[in-house]
Amino acid sequence: MKRYKYCALVKLNPAASAQGADAPLPESGGRVVVRAHHHATHRDKIFSALITPTRGEPLRAAVDHSTQLTMTVLGDDACDYLEAGDTFVLWRGHDIGQGVITRRLVLWADAP
Repeated sequence: MKRYKYCALVKLNPAASAQGADAPLPESGGRVVVRAHHHATHRDKIFSALITPTRGEPLRAAVDHSTQLTMTVLGDDACDYLEAGDTFVLWRGHDIGQGVITRRLVLWADAP
């Protein structure tokens, strides 16, 4: 399975910032599900992903304003769903935020 790494601008839903044991996402990031649309068919697909803050800001800051994240997505066809300018939804039992891909980062494995 291929890994794709992206920079994304994300805003979390207010409920996603809840403190305590029921917080859906640690401030330092974590595993999430990414729901995105296929470019040609417009069908949704979900991908497993790992997100981490790019600038070292805790993720709770993303509730008041958008924050930049690094997102590593697993899936052989993820590039058919996610490229610069595409929107997506973060999910962890329920929708926790929305985002837009700002750019794809090249992984060493992708380099010629």
